[in-house]
This record gives sequence, C-alpha cells and structure tokens, in this order.
Amino acid sequence: MTSSAAPRLINARRDAIVLAVLITAVALLIWNGSNFFHNLRIGGEEFGPEIRIASTALTLNVALILFGWRRYVDLQHEAEMRAEQERRATVLATTDTITGLYNRKGFADRGAQLCADAAERGNNLVVISFQIHRFKAINDQHGYETGDRLLKSISVALAHELGPDSVIARLSGDEFAVALALRADEMSRAEELAEIVLHTVTRPLLFEERIIQVGAFAGIASTPAANARIPDILRRADIAMDHARSGRVARPVWFDAGMERALIAHGEIEQGIRVGLEHGQFVPYFEPQVDLATGEIVGFEVLARWIHPLSGVIGPDVFIPVAEEIGLIGRLSEHVIAEALREAAEWDPAIKISVNISPLQLADGWLAQRIVKTLADTAFPAERLVVEVTESSLFADLDLARTIVTSLKNQGIRLALDDFGTGFSSLAHLRSLPFDIIKIDRSFVTNIHMKRESSAIVRAVQTLAASLPVPVCVEGIENEDSYNAVVRLGCEIGQGWYFGKPMPAEQARELLAGRRRGGEPPVRSAVNG
Repeated sequence: MTSSAAPRLINARRDAIVLAVLITAVALLIWNGSNFFHNLRIGGEEFGPEIRIASTALTLNVALILFGWRRYVDLQHEAEMRAEQERRATVLATTDTITGLYNRKGFADRGAQLCADAAERGNNLVVISFQIHRFKAINDQHGYETGDRLLKSISVALAHELGPDSVIARLSGDEFAVALALRADEMSRAEELAEIVLHTVTRPLLFEERIIQVGAFAGIASTPAANARIPDILRRADIAMDHARSGRVARPVWFDAGMERALIAHGEIEQGIRVGLEHGQFVPYFEPQVDLATGEIVGFEVLARWIHPLSGVIGPDVFIPVAEEIGLIGRLSEHVIAEALREAAEWDPAIKISVNISPLQLADGWLAQRIVKTLADTAFPAERLVVEVTESSLFADLDLARTIVTSLKNQGIRLALDDFGTGFSSLAHLRSLPFDIIKIDRSFVTNIHMKRESSAIVRAVQTLAASLPVPVCVEGIENEDSYNAVVRLGCEIGQGWYFGKPMPAEQARELLAGRRRGGEPPVRSAVNG
C-alpha cells in the first residue's frame, strides 16, 4: 500500500463510522417520537400543545443532525484540500520545476534521511558534485528551450544510470549533486559512479538534427554517515569540483583537507586585498635596469608589494592572481603605478620607469585614457614611462590591443614587449605593433652559461632586434656568469638580482644619489649585502 493510499483508507473508515452514528441517532429519534405519539393515542388524552412541541423538537433534532453531517462533510473536504495544497507546496519547495529532480532544499531533506538510514547500518555517505561546462553557451547559441530539454535529458539519463538508491538534485542552473550510501568495503565504487555521471552528462545528444555535447567537472567527498551533515559534505564536494574546474581536470577529483585550507587562505587574501587597498598597503618596489655597456642605471621596473600589518612584505605571486580573479587588478595596478610615478617624478630625468599591464587590463578599452590621466595627476613626463605588455595578453583581442598601444604611443609613451619568446606569434607582433623594447624572458637567461640552447635563442633575438632596430632588455640576471654571457651576446640592458633586488622608493632614491658606476662592469649593489 502506498503512503498516499493509507490516509485515504483511514478517512473512509472514519466517515463510515460517523455516518453510522448519525443514522443511528436519527433512527432513535424517529423511534422515540413514534413511541411518544403512540402512547398519546393509547392514553386518549388531548395534549395538543405538547404534541406540537414534541413534533417541532423532533424535526429540529433531525435537521440539526443533518446539518451537522453536512458541516462535517464540508470540513472534511476543506481539510483534504488543505492537505493537498500543503503536499503540492512541499513538492514545489523541494523539487526542481524543469527536471523534476530535488532542488537544494529537497536534497538537504532527503539527504538527511538517507544519512540517518546509512548511519544505522554503519555505512558511509558519498556526495558527488558536478557542473555542466559552458551550459550558458548552450542557452545563448540554441535558446533556453533547448537548454531546458538538455537538462531534462541529462536528468532522465542520470536517474536511469544511478538507480533509485541515489538522491539526485539540481542545485542551480548548471550545478548538480548526487548522494548515496556505500559500505566501507565498496568505497571504490564512488569514483566509478562519478565517472558514470561524467560520461552520462557529456554524452552527445541529438536535438532537432543538431548534436549538442557539453563538458562537465566533478568532485567527490565522503565521510562516515554517523558523523555526516549534508551541508558540510556537499560543501567539500563543491570545493573538489571547483578544484577540478580551475585545473581543467576532466576526471572526478576527491576532496582533501588541503583544498579547504587553500580556500580559506584564498578568502583571507581576498579580504586582505580589499582592506589593503583602502588603507594604502600596496606600494611600488623598484628593480634596477642597467646599461650593460656602461654599468649605469638607466631605469627601474615597478613591482607591486603588499606591506601587510602582520605578515610583512608579501610578493605579487601571492596576491596578483587573486586580485585578477576578483576584478581588482585594475584598481590595484593603477594605484601602484600612480604612487611609483609620483615618487619618480623628482628623480633624474634620464631614468625610465617601466610598469606592467595585466592581460585583464589590456581588455579595457579605456586603459590608455586612464594611464594618460595618471601621468597628468602625477606630473610625470610621458617620454619617461615604459608600458610593458606580455605576448600572451595580446591573443584575446589583437585589434583592441593595437588600438590601446597605438594610443599610448601617440602620447609619447614607450612600449616594451615583455616575456618575449614565450608566446606563439612573436614576429607577427613585432611587425604589427610599435614596440620600442624587447624583453627576453628570464627562463632563457637562467643558467645561460651552461645551456647552449638558451644562448642560441638569446643570440637570435638579439640579432632580430638589431635588424629592426629595437634594444633588448634581458631579465633574470642573477649571477656573474649570466651577466658575462649576455654581455658577450651584445644585449644592451639587463636587470636581475645581480644588480639589485626590488627595493622600496627611499632605497632606490638613495641608490641613485650615492652610486656611480662609471665604465666599470656592474657588481652586486650594496642593497643585497
């Protein structure tokens, strides 16, 4: 017997009992009334008023019983309608309207029940979280109706593949979750089931003579059911899924505690960046650039540093990726550039200041105007500014990049192609964009005195640049052997820890004021000890 049939049977039995009681009451009234009138006739006495009163009372009692029955029936109908409305409301509150699967609330409720049952048997609870990759593109290209049909097809296929013992839910637009209980000795099945999920979701589907196929990323989390809470284990599976998505891993990824610690650290860095920007904790550091022929400092590259009140100086490799992810890289970069130009405006007019532009910034059509405004606000001469652009940042939108760098060039700003040799279209970029300097990536300079391939690449770049003609700046000169190697190859400018580590503004100012190399070969600066 189904759960819905049992209440109906109970109600039917109750109605039958109530109806029997009412019929009995009416029968007794009629029987008592007939006995009363019969007794009156046998006595032969005239009781006109009493007869009318008794007749009226009998009629009223019968009417009252009938009214009560009707009211009882109406109340029962109202109760049934209310119960049905509550059932529908519960279904709507716990079910996804498109796929018919559980929604987030339904998954939590049904998952908690599954968890309790699994705890009684001593089993483990496993949650698989997965996300459809580029589902929005399906909606944009083929319409929302096709997207809904895709979701329904995936849902039906998942229910068929995973069976009734699994709790399947659509948590949001393109995010799903599966919960199931497994014995400790069959935990290897969890990854197999996750593979089945990915295979099912990514299976090609034919819609109106169009083949549609999507990708997916999945994360798995497991814990003994006795200690499990659905929100906690779902969060861990989501963390593992995000790890798979960020790493573009096409197989299921198991959750481990290190992922959670990294996520917490990421959140702390994100919050710290927001606070640090408000309190001026991001400052420019200056790395010297040296003329390899004369040994004189000809410029500085500006590098951002985070002066954290508790952790001290934090390098850009920690906060730059997070700033890019949360959309604050433009604001952070502009702040550091402005501080650097404001400081360097009073330095030797021959000193150039190089600043790096993030690939995300190069996608901003107003970047050139913002840089020009910064020059005006800081009173820094445009001809002393060098804007460094990496090859990889040009790939997304070459036309927009060409527009931006041309606008900068028209203002007298110099342009440098950074990390040269790591991209795929170096020569094409040199022909199409007006660069003034080529910077050879440090990966070609490390151990250049021991690697013939690196030496050959640097020599080829130097020869190419000389034919344009464009000067070459070599990054990553860390020791005297590397320095001697790039000098022999004829490179013009060098930078790296051999000449000085990145330093705060006051130290760079002191270095410019007190250091005179003349024609001597450069040596380690005093700032390195």
